[in-house]
Amino acid sequence: MCRLTALKHPSVEQGLYDCSNHLLRGETKSGVYLVTPDLRSKSFPVFCDMELDGGGWTLLQRRQDGSVSFNRTWAEYRSGFGELDGGEFWLGNNMIHLLTRDRDMVLRVELEDFNGVMEYAEYEQFRVASERMRYRLTVGGYSGTAGDALRFSRSYDHNNRAFTTPDRDHDRYPSGNCGAYYSSGWWFDACMAANLNGRYYVGSYRGVRDGIFWGTWHNISNEYYPTNDRQSFKAVTMMIRPKGFTP
Repeated sequence: MCRLTALKHPSVEQGLYDCSNHLLRGETKSGVYLVTPDLRSKSFPVFCDMELDGGGWTLLQRRQDGSVSFNRTWAEYRSGFGELDGGEFWLGNNMIHLLTRDRDMVLRVELEDFNGVMEYAEYEQFRVASERMRYRLTVGGYSGTAGDALRFSRSYDHNNRAFTTPDRDHDRYPSGNCGAYYSSGWWFDACMAANLNGRYYVGSYRGVRDGIFWGTWHNISNEYYPTNDRQSFKAVTMMIRPKGFTP
C-alpha cells in the first residue's frame, strides 16, 4: 500500500472527484490530496500535478529511479503500491476505475529517455472497467509527440484489452502469460506495443524486452534483434484530467 504524507482536505467533501476539482478550489501546489470520485465509496489519496499544462492532473503512475518493483500480483495492482508523495507508484486499478467510470477522462503519458529526450502522448478517451470486467482498457484519440503506441496496429492494439499480471493471464497470447514474460501488470494484447510497467533499467539493456517500453519512440526500430541494445526510459508518468477541462 502507499505510504502517504501531507494530505490536504482530510474530510470527505462532495464535489472533489479528482485533482481538477482541487485546482478549481484554489489549490495550486502539487502534492497529495484526497479525492472522492464515488460518494458511495471511501475517499482515497492521489498525487496531483498542478503545474503541467495548467494543472489539475491526477497521477496514475510514476517511474523515475527503479526504487519500486512493478513485478506485482493481481491483488497488488488492484489496491496500488509504492510511494505516492515523491516516489514511484501505481495508484491501483480499483481507484483508476472509479476515477474514469463516470467522467470522460484524457490520459497523458510523459516520457523521458536517458539522452534527455522528452516526449508526450495524449489520449482524449481513457477508461478502465471494473474488476469484474478484468479492468478492461478503453483508449483512443491520440495526439502528441511520442507516437501512438497504445493503438499501434491491428496486431498490437491495447484498446479493449483486459489487464494481465504474472499471476492472472487475460492476454491474447496463446502460448503463455505476457505479464509473467515481461515481469509486469499491463493491458497486454499478444503481447504489446507499449508497457510502461516494465522493469526499470538505467541506460540501455539487452535480451528480453522487459523494460519500460513505448513502441513508437524514435530509433526503436533499431532494436529488432535481441542482441541489439534496447531503449530504456529515465522517467515515465501517466496522468488523467477531465476531457475539455480548462484551468
